Amino acid sequence: ASEDTVYHFTMQAEADEKLIEGLRRFGSFFTSPLFTEGATGRELNAIESENAKNLQSDSFRVYQIEKSRQNSDHPHSKFFTGNKKTLLEDSKRNGMNLRDELINFYSKYYSANQMTLAVVGPQSLESLEKMCNDAFGRVPNRKSPKPEDQWKGIIPPFSGNSIIPSFSHIVKLVPVQDLRQVTLSWPIVYANDDDRNNALLTKQANYAAHLIGHEGPGSLLSYLKKQGWANSLEASSNTELADFETFEVTIGLSLAGLSAVNSVIESIFSYISMLRDKTIPSYVYNEVLQLEELQWRFSSKGAVGNYVQSLATSLQKYPPTLCVAGPRRLALIRDATTLETSSAPRTSFAPAQLDFTRSLTQEFVNKLTVDMALTTVISKSFQGATDKKEKWYGSDYSVERIPDTTMERWRHSSKPQSLGLDFPRPNQFIPSEGGLQVKFPPVPVDRFRKRTFEEKMTPIAAPEIIRDDGPSGPVSYTHLT
Repeated sequence: ASEDTVYHFTMQAEADEKLIEGLRRFGSFFTSPLFTEGATGRELNAIESENAKNLQSDSFRVYQIEKSRQNSDHPHSKFFTGNKKTLLEDSKRNGMNLRDELINFYSKYYSANQMTLAVVGPQSLESLEKMCNDAFGRVPNRKSPKPEDQWKGIIPPFSGNSIIPSFSHIVKLVPVQDLRQVTLSWPIVYANDDDRNNALLTKQANYAAHLIGHEGPGSLLSYLKKQGWANSLEASSNTELADFETFEVTIGLSLAGLSAVNSVIESIFSYISMLRDKTIPSYVYNEVLQLEELQWRFSSKGAVGNYVQSLATSLQKYPPTLCVAGPRRLALIRDATTLETSSAPRTSFAPAQLDFTRSLTQEFVNKLTVDMALTTVISKSFQGATDKKEKWYGSDYSVERIPDTTMERWRHSSKPQSLGLDFPRPNQFIPSEGGLQVKFPPVPVDRFRKRTFEEKMTPIAAPEIIRDDGPSGPVSYTHLT
């Protein structure tokens, strides 16, 4: 991905000898790679083919536009996937040999101190550990420094040196599909490693996303739908890198919403101003924690391939004790220094931890300003009205400076209460950790015997009224059988 490369595979591994052989072959990729000319050429063709497949993907097109708004000196601004031109033709033009560059890259970065390994199998932990030591124990440790140390805290991810102006400008993009949407994206740059660790362990962006993205009474989406401007709304963290993350709010627009896009954006800032100026209720934090804990404890068993990838990536970000829980649980730090080590279910915050989480969330919300927002509007209606073409995907787009009057209008957006915006009401329907109470005794096992033909033909007894609230009230029925 942007900072990590993950190699993975799945296999039938019930038999120890099969898994041992599979891991042995896998480990040899990193201990004694061949990097033959023929294999290098075949991989180059595969990359070119994959890039061709992505040329008509709106997600890739939008992502590259986002990258073009970053500081061109920052590595994340580069072309995402590469193709035959960048990897072969440009290399030859610069007097480089592709295979030699591949070996140099391997020798520089493929070091045991920068690599993490995850194996999921039916064997015991002791057996898996021995297999891993045998298969990967010879991976060389070159004591390589972290690659991100070359730019983290040194090269700002956003500055004036960008292909597309970053802030105070709006990009209008023509999609491949018939899409209409507006996206506001805020880069949240980490001040230091502690700042990033707090974001990984506390996940304060989740609380902002929960509030901006909720759909009940008083929500931003309910207001936009009443105006006939929006069909959908999503809020979430997007890019997560060593030196910054991005937070995005994307609204699927109606035709009327596209025409009133400035008012739509103003309403987003109205809701954010409420989060900034009013204290977020404690029950919001506790409800988000409860829901995430329930999802964590009762999550479905997914595909093993996805799981093992997530573990290998998690080990790059979290200490080994949190490699499973790290990306899946909230509030994994009690205060600025103490990790949450208990696996017991949590239904609410301890006072000190709530204060710490609240302060980080407030700091996060304060960064969602008008001046730090990247604004992008996507619509087929811009076809023929753009004047620029993106280099790698050929996307048609135009860039306009946002008028000062519009920026000022967004900075002093309408009062949230005038739009009917408010915090979500307390959720009375979150299941308790105690589980559901059984109201009726279980049916005896012998009732599940095969019924005779006569029994099947016997009509079911009519239900009896157990409650009657009068002519206009509800009537409840139950079967006694």
